[in-house]
Amino acid sequence: MKYDVAIIGGGIAGLPLSIDLKKRGYDVMVIEKGNYPRHKVCGEYISMESHTYLQNICPALSGLDLPVINQFKLTSGKRKEFTTTMGLGGFGISRFLLEDLLFKEAEKQGVKFMLNIKARDIDLDPGSLNYTIKTSSGDVMTSLVCNSTGRKSNLKTSPEMAHKTASTNYVGVKYHVRLPRNANLIEIHNFPGGYCGISNIEDGKSCLCYIVNSKNLNAVKNSIPELEKTFLFKNDKLEEIFNHAEFVFKEPVTISGINFLIKEPVTDHSFFLGDAAGSMAPIVGNGMSMGLRSASALSNYIDQYFQTSITKQELASNYNAFWNKEFATRIKLSRFLQQLSEYPFLTKRTIELFNLFPPLARGVIRQTHGKPF
Repeated sequence: MKYDVAIIGGGIAGLPLSIDLKKRGYDVMVIEKGNYPRHKVCGEYISMESHTYLQNICPALSGLDLPVINQFKLTSGKRKEFTTTMGLGGFGISRFLLEDLLFKEAEKQGVKFMLNIKARDIDLDPGSLNYTIKTSSGDVMTSLVCNSTGRKSNLKTSPEMAHKTASTNYVGVKYHVRLPRNANLIEIHNFPGGYCGISNIEDGKSCLCYIVNSKNLNAVKNSIPELEKTFLFKNDKLEEIFNHAEFVFKEPVTISGINFLIKEPVTDHSFFLGDAAGSMAPIVGNGMSMGLRSASALSNYIDQYFQTSITKQELASNYNAFWNKEFATRIKLSRFLQQLSEYPFLTKRTIELFNLFPPLARGVIRQTHGKPF
């Protein structure tokens, strides 16, 4: 069977894209190297800009009592902190629950899945202009290919792409914890080499997720407990949280080799979305919204293409223009804030500045969030 669209990667961008396209009447195949449900390193905060779209895509979400997050705190330890309200704000939900609900909705809509299968290569037939995706379990024929494989793709990367993704590497670590806290508050706690975010998700739990320059982990011989004692506990707020929280996970969920550079949303073979097109640093808390917004836009452009309202070249140019307009500046800002956050003395100066000029902080927060769609 030939599919209208094949999506490589069924995460926060790929699953909504598959549901959206299927609801529009197209045959969709999702090729996913893993299975569901699963835990992934993620801050688990979604901007309200995505709320309406996400509930339309997955109605089961409307029945959940999820925490609304509209307050923000930044600390560097030693009583240096800044607190403000957030204009748009967001809500909290674990990747485990969100992906599980999206997967079930996609299956309900009739999306086809190849799970625990890796896509190895993509070939274009110049005569038919159809694509063949070679996988570890046979070939898949399709009219269009979308790639939402995240930061690390199994597919071959062009030399130009490889050059663009060469940058500082970071390590991400996530726990789920229980502790008394304000469910409407998201906190960012700075420490030497990185920062830790904490905010509430479903069932009264909190997501505690931190990101750190990989050289700090190397300095403690790759020991997560030593990393936390040596670097995170330089911030007394973090030391207090770690000492008083009830940890739901026996071991943390981790990921290495993280970087935050803009890649390419369109290539000769694929339309990229989510982290596969460019990763937003978690400090701005909007990576999942980026994936959802790109899925919404790409679904619309693909629909226009199949309805012959636009050509394939226009599909590519329209999506490329959309992606750069919506995300290029936000990713650059997130990369700057990421680098800034590695140095506690700069965070302290930033907190002092924000306390003197609170509107400045709210302006920065607005720049990291898009408009509702």
